[in-house]
Amino acid sequence: MNKTMLSAALRENADFSGVSDTALAALIQSGEHYDLAAGEELIRQGESGQRIWILIEGELEALVDGEIVNRVSSAGEVVGQISAVSFTLATATVRMATAGKALSVPHGDLHDAIENHPDLAEAFLRSMAKYLRRR
Repeated sequence: MNKTMLSAALRENADFSGVSDTALAALIQSGEHYDLAAGEELIRQGESGQRIWILIEGELEALVDGEIVNRVSSAGEVVGQISAVSFTLATATVRMATAGKALSVPHGDLHDAIENHPDLAEAFLRSMAKYLRRR
């Protein structure tokens, strides 16, 4: 998936639909693409979150205390934002349910993008609030 397609996938996510092209480009540019195997852990509950993950293809599952609480299969969905934005411990383990691809953005680059693009900061706040409402 190229940068234009990933930007379009992020726009399909209601939380990021109003984010400027410039902000999305900055976020995507700072990320690194990963090919991931089924079962590979991206985030481990209770550990410091150092990055966000944006799903490109495949399916993720979120586990709290070993129980699956959510599945994510839409390209453009973001996980890990709570711990990466707030420097807190991860509230869930996130692993690949199937093989797939994801873009990973380290928290330093994420914070730079948020600082330079207030619309992106607002999108992450919406995204985190939506997750916390589900808990």
